[in-house]
Amino acid sequence: MGAAIPTHDVVIAGGGMAGTSLALALSQLGLDVAVIEAISRSANDQPSYDDRTLVLNQASLRILTRLDVVDDSLTRCPIRSIRVTRAGGFGHVHLNAADHDVDAFGSVVVARELGNRLLANMAAADGITEYCPERLETFETDEEQVRARLTSGQKLTARLLVAADGTQSSIRQAAGMASRLHDYRQSAMIFNVLSDAPSGDTAHERFTAQGPLAFLPQPEGRYGVVWIDQTEAIDEAMDWSDDHLLQRLTQRAGPGFNGFSKPGERARYPLKLLRTEAPIGQRVVAIGNAANTLHPVSAQGFNLGLRDVAGLVDVLREANDPGAPVWMARYVQARKQDQADTVRYTDTLARVFTNPNPLFRLGTGLGLSAHALLPGLKNRLVRSAMGFRTPVSSLARPEQVNG
Repeated sequence: MGAAIPTHDVVIAGGGMAGTSLALALSQLGLDVAVIEAISRSANDQPSYDDRTLVLNQASLRILTRLDVVDDSLTRCPIRSIRVTRAGGFGHVHLNAADHDVDAFGSVVVARELGNRLLANMAAADGITEYCPERLETFETDEEQVRARLTSGQKLTARLLVAADGTQSSIRQAAGMASRLHDYRQSAMIFNVLSDAPSGDTAHERFTAQGPLAFLPQPEGRYGVVWIDQTEAIDEAMDWSDDHLLQRLTQRAGPGFNGFSKPGERARYPLKLLRTEAPIGQRVVAIGNAANTLHPVSAQGFNLGLRDVAGLVDVLREANDPGAPVWMARYVQARKQDQADTVRYTDTLARVFTNPNPLFRLGTGLGLSAHALLPGLKNRLVRSAMGFRTPVSSLARPEQVNG
């Protein structure tokens, strides 16, 4: 007689940032959760837990705080000021957190440090089983359950399968979720650097003809640099000497930045847009990059994924069967507008600011000027940037004080 097949409430395929965050959140609901991850469970080996600089907006910080991931012991640099400028054109936006009655718009963390915290919390949590290193090889669904087979031959059953396996998600494709993929033919080069002007608490985003350039505050006064250009240009830049990199960075950074030194290790990431309007199938749901992958302009990607996590938690909070069609439909409805608006916003920025057409360049300058001058537009921009798009999930709402 064979061994019993393990049964879980929810199986999450993918142990990156979104997958581990969801596992922690669902375990707090008392659900039995399994996480399948192909890479050995060390944050130093995880592809998404590298030296990248992550911008966590206020909504994300609240979500991760409620999951006991973010606290005072996690190194983070607050963003109290945001400066957006254009190279070779008029129009700029300068946002101050104090003007909007908040201490900070968000904080910057290093992905590796956040990854270490997520893994430690997941290892200590009740109700989470890890299958690692493992891959989901095949799965079948019916009206009652999901039956999964791992590459080792291990079989599992669950009531809901969550695809958190990234842009190339095999689960999304196998479940028949209709998606569109656009290759921007751009890549991002990521590194950190010192400057004569310490980073402080200001995040800078500069739009150039080649692509956006971001400077994000890091510990010890360093900047995390996100340099976006055509893929061929980034391929070439990865091979520059440090001296040549610093020279070109000074040229591209524009006024106010100089004295760059001590650049860190460089990493490169291709940029694509993936849009899935209805990220569900029979007892299957896709979250994070597996559902919607964004251009990194304005740093919305991981923040959108965390709102997927929080939105799914709200829907499943009262569900006796987490994979039932009624709950999947409610999830799509709850997340539909935020996902669509965020994808549209980042895609528009990525396309229009690099469009050589003079009319487009005039329009973007007028748009930035309008946001700088009109309080209504500026307030809407700030609320969206902080992650408070309607409906705001329970994990992202302010703490309720009783008494």
